[in-house]
Amino acid sequence: MRGWDSISRPRRGTTTGVAPASSDLALWTHEAVRAECGAAYSRYSRDLDAHYRDYFRSHPDERGFHPRQAADIERALPPSWEHLAADLPTRARHVHHLSGRSSQLLALSLLGASARLDPGLSWLFDGLSPLPPTDSAIVPPQFEYELPPEALNEQLPRLTSIDFLVQTSELVICTEAKRGEDGMGRCSCAPGAAKVANCSQKVLDRPLYWQAAYDLFGMPDRGPGKPCPVSLGYQAIRSVAAARYLATGHRAPVFALVYDAENPYFGGAGAWPGWPRVLEHTLRGQDDQIRFRAISWRELLPLLPIDDGLREWARDKHRLQ
Repeated sequence: MRGWDSISRPRRGTTTGVAPASSDLALWTHEAVRAECGAAYSRYSRDLDAHYRDYFRSHPDERGFHPRQAADIERALPPSWEHLAADLPTRARHVHHLSGRSSQLLALSLLGASARLDPGLSWLFDGLSPLPPTDSAIVPPQFEYELPPEALNEQLPRLTSIDFLVQTSELVICTEAKRGEDGMGRCSCAPGAAKVANCSQKVLDRPLYWQAAYDLFGMPDRGPGKPCPVSLGYQAIRSVAAARYLATGHRAPVFALVYDAENPYFGGAGAWPGWPRVLEHTLRGQDDQIRFRAISWRELLPLLPIDDGLREWARDKHRLQ
């Protein structure tokens, strides 16, 4: 982890709707996080939209029908890197993947180009250090790797997918890429399920979700009148469950997060420390079960083996430098 102060760990097992000054995930709710981040996120989001509107206005050859959207995936990618589109299966492309704000296309552009330039992935291992010694990837890294339905007992079309999957002989790294999102996602249970545990039977029948939530995230037991224990950390819990499932043999599972530190949900706002700190604190000391690593896009960028042209694109289009 990079430069985070240690925070004493409060008692687990209590949940409140009032924002506590704590990095323990079990003490937060959707409502409490939104109360801390809402105003700052609105300003951040408006500023980000304005930036992409200005970018596409000055690059009309790239702009699609929407003022903040590219015309097609080739024009959403950096110049001379249009071939990276082949690394992202059509069916795995997000609905808004052509938006300037798309974390999926940002990851494909920067991580995809870096993986082509340095297949040994030394830049990734450096960025996520410390990690156990390892060899290079034994298969090419994969974008939007979809787990088979039986892995986590899921059904089409809602299968867990990994934004950027790296597998070596020693490690399985499941990377979640974020940019302008308002958090780590949430479950698709019935309305109100996040406030009071009212999970769908399909979610209840996914034991690896609940095992990760209880054993690794320290979430309180599901019960009447209590918030759903998997809802707030839904995407992180799924990613951890996926990493542990994929880490066959003696390989160590790693859950990695690449994020925008200017986004209040990740950089923090008010009493909310931000998702990287919360996850680091909540999963601390469990390296024998899961390793969590996080790095911002701006911290990762200097480590990438990309040329000046691609750095200029990252600066101009995504204001990353």
